[in-house]
Amino acid sequence: MEDSPPLDIEKPALDQVVGATVKTHRMLGGLTLAELSTRSGVSTAMISKIERGQVSASLGTLAALAGGIGVPLINFFAGTVEHSDVSFVAAGEGVTVQRLGSGFGHTYKMIGRAEASHVSFESFSVTLEKPLKPRPLYRHRGLEFMHITSGEMVFQCGEAKYHMKPGDSISFESSNAHGPVELKTDRVSFIALVTKAVSNDV
Repeated sequence: MEDSPPLDIEKPALDQVVGATVKTHRMLGGLTLAELSTRSGVSTAMISKIERGQVSASLGTLAALAGGIGVPLINFFAGTVEHSDVSFVAAGEGVTVQRLGSGFGHTYKMIGRAEASHVSFESFSVTLEKPLKPRPLYRHRGLEFMHITSGEMVFQCGEAKYHMKPGDSISFESSNAHGPVELKTDRVSFIALVTKAVSNDV
């Protein structure tokens, strides 16, 4: 059986995308056309045409509508971005990443990664087993989130130490010295999410 050719899906026009987003934000804000008209100074007829993608609204008009709704102007253009960074990892799969060399016995499995124009993140599934060998604490730029799925351990962040059990979570700025310092059970598993700003410098 031959594979079916990919469908040629027609993309909506820019005015339609922006207009639909304006309508969505107006409705989420609980505003009628008349109420948004009063707040923004844009006529109800014009707002209706913009929402239906029948006219190309000026930036000034869109800025007035954004102000009337109470959202940033850039929100109206979020749906116009053609490319997005998506990663899907099936259960049991992922990319194994060794941290600080095999001598430390600290292995992460990367289970997700995405990057936008200003921020990126990587997610890991981590399992530690006794004995926990001595290791330096980590420091890096960004933010981090951890959620314990099984086992118990003592985790240090800055000067504080936390006895973490299944279901416990911790969020912190990654510039703080951090890392596991003691395993209370033979095995500890957790999910870690690490974010960092993406530099646009050339």
